Amino acid sequence: MARTPELSAAHLGEQLELYRRMWVLRLLDMALEESRIDGLLNGPMVAAFGQEAVAVGTIAALRPGDIMSTAIRHFEHAQRVGQVLPLGPAIAEMIAPRPVAACGVQESPFAAEWKQIFATSNPLRRSILFALGDAYAQQVAGGGKVTLCVVGDDAVNSPEFKSAATIALSWRLPVVFVVENIRDGSGVRRGPRERHGLPVLSVDGKNVVTVHDSVAQAVQRAGAGGGPTLVEAVTYRTNHPAGVDPLVYARRQLTRAGVSAAHLYEVERRARRLVGEAAAFANAQLRAERPAPVSEPGHWSSAS
Repeated sequence: MARTPELSAAHLGEQLELYRRMWVLRLLDMALEESRIDGLLNGPMVAAFGQEAVAVGTIAALRPGDIMSTAIRHFEHAQRVGQVLPLGPAIAEMIAPRPVAACGVQESPFAAEWKQIFATSNPLRRSILFALGDAYAQQVAGGGKVTLCVVGDDAVNSPEFKSAATIALSWRLPVVFVVENIRDGSGVRRGPRERHGLPVLSVDGKNVVTVHDSVAQAVQRAGAGGGPTLVEAVTYRTNHPAGVDPLVYARRQLTRAGVSAAHLYEVERRARRLVGEAAAFANAQLRAERPAPVSEPGHWSSAS
């Protein structure tokens, strides 16, 4: 069926929104990297430069009521970006000397509507096997909801993942496993070595639209009772010689589709403003929590 101009315009609008989210995610990582260099981070952080298309495309494929379980930080950030939640707390919790609960920000009604898809801070909740519990509950409840479980390229080869795949297949659970296969130029084979009986979709991790469509296809299949799927997104870090920056790739695609340079610049400018305001909020929280400096007395007594 040929696309109508209205459908084409809607599709282009969706691509622009994905482009905006990738820019926000990149700038958020840049802000956190700057904080790391300044020694402000309260824990380890690895910037996910070059992996934005996988996170953004995956999250955009979720539907209301679907659940995501992951321990990968940039997917959590992509989820926050996708649901238009404040980014300041995401930065503040990483630079604060102690955990920041809400940073004085009230949850919006829109956030409450999507509350069920957020993974908790409990590492057990984020594990592969616990994701199966969510999928089983969704299967019993009916309604076609799906659990999305995002794992690293090392975890997918673990005994836990093999067990999870076996259970998911046996019970035809509505679960989609997504793994980032990050090629780092070391020559080491990463990503899934075995499929564990799962149907596999291998996608180009630099193309956010391809990632979105593949994950959406797997989600639709799982929700319709088709069982689990493993989506492998092959991606590169931005400093890899074989890699193509997903932001550059998306910009070229949008330019070829007729989007003007001025429009793209405006999208990028708004993303910079959003992250800049979030970083300012987080830094203000940090300054408020630091103890006041001890000033020396103006003069010392002779008894000192």
